[in-house]
Amino acid sequence: MNPTFIDFHKKRFEWAFKAKEEFLHHFDPYENEGLSDSIEELLDILQTELENPNEPSRLQEFYQEEEEEWRIKLKNFQKQIEPYELLITKQASMIDHKKEEAHLLAAGFTSELDDYDRFLQQIELKNTESDHIRVLVEDTIEYTPHDRKASIINEDVSRLQIAVERDLGTSILILKQEAHFFKIDLATPLELPFIPPIPAIEQKINAFWFKSTYEKALSHMRSLAHDWVTEMYQNYNSLLTSILHEVTVQKELAGKEAEASKLAYRQKMNTLENQLVTYQKEEVELKARYQKASQKLNQFHEQVSQLQGYLIKYWLEFKEELQQDFLYGNAEGRFLAAQYLQLLRQDGGKIIEPLMSGGDE
Repeated sequence: MNPTFIDFHKKRFEWAFKAKEEFLHHFDPYENEGLSDSIEELLDILQTELENPNEPSRLQEFYQEEEEEWRIKLKNFQKQIEPYELLITKQASMIDHKKEEAHLLAAGFTSELDDYDRFLQQIELKNTESDHIRVLVEDTIEYTPHDRKASIINEDVSRLQIAVERDLGTSILILKQEAHFFKIDLATPLELPFIPPIPAIEQKINAFWFKSTYEKALSHMRSLAHDWVTEMYQNYNSLLTSILHEVTVQKELAGKEAEASKLAYRQKMNTLENQLVTYQKEEVELKARYQKASQKLNQFHEQVSQLQGYLIKYWLEFKEELQQDFLYGNAEGRFLAAQYLQLLRQDGGKIIEPLMSGGDE
């Protein structure tokens, strides 16, 4: 057999083997983790193409199938990622709404507790010390030795009773108004128990003839007035003490309700925020997986592009070698070179062009 023909036949796919060898020399499986199987299968198909030059090429089909597989992965990741934007937005909105709701609720509790405090500040007990009441009684039921009349004593006693009743009644009325203003419901009726008035001095003669008789009557009326004022003050204090206790209990209950509300808010916020963090983590993980898959697809393109580059490099070198034989060889060599140039174009079209067209998809 013609040695030149044998040499050309042996070299027919030498360019492709050189390209494959150089590609493998530069291919780092650690930098291309997850692509080794795909690249290995690609090289296996290339090897099959070289060993069976007359069989239809599967390179383009493989390339497109591999690329489609990566694109399907990317689409699946996108579909999984899409709902998270809405979930995160809704969750953040729920958190903001819950914060606003809790703020308003807390402000309501603070206002309610402040109202209780302002109402309680209005409660002031009367001084029931004997000396204090005695001064009040003596200042009102005056000692008038130069005008010793029962009517004067009665008038002073009546004036004392009216003043005390008016003072206590005004205080109770104010408490009623304050309770209504602060929206405090009281179970205790804001009314003083009725105490019979102090009986007046009744005698036919208004004037006291004797100073001793006058002073005895004045002392007796002052004693009755002292007891009456004391009982009025005690009843008033008892009423206010009852109200004080009742409102204090209401305030404590409101405080406990406020604390329970805070606790419930914190628990709810923890749940909502934890769920938000979960959504955000899941979204980040999916985006990372999407990004990794996208990088792998790009790496696959790059590796195929590198393989194409090596194939084209050695294809051109072999083409140049054949062209030299075609231009400067003997007649037989030129004939064979022309034949193998034609085969080279066919082989390049079968091996290189499918990858190039695949890479353009």
